[in-house]
Amino acid sequence: MSLSNVDITALIIIITAVWFVVQSVSATKMPNKFLPLVSIVVGIVISVAYAYLSSKNIQLEQDLFFGLFAGFSASGLDDTLTKSVSGLINSFVGVLISK
Repeated sequence: MSLSNVDITALIIIITAVWFVVQSVSATKMPNKFLPLVSIVVGIVISVAYAYLSSKNIQLEQDLFFGLFAGFSASGLDDTLTKSVSGLINSFVGVLISK
């Protein structure tokens, strides 16, 4: 697997697509503990589909790696955004209440 020809734009598109799909799934009644697993599976599926649709050339090892990376990235992005935004809101509300 050669990482010298990594398409960063494609990776960002895949991560974003995975994040949107997982956000849609999280709106259902599925328990949140399964969302990281869903994120990884969706990442792999979208990565392989993107490779096939864009170039009709599937390099399975590379596409699986990028799918895993996209799934973990989307899951981490969601955790980071959720905790950061809620932390900022709580800090802002705490400052307003204390005054």
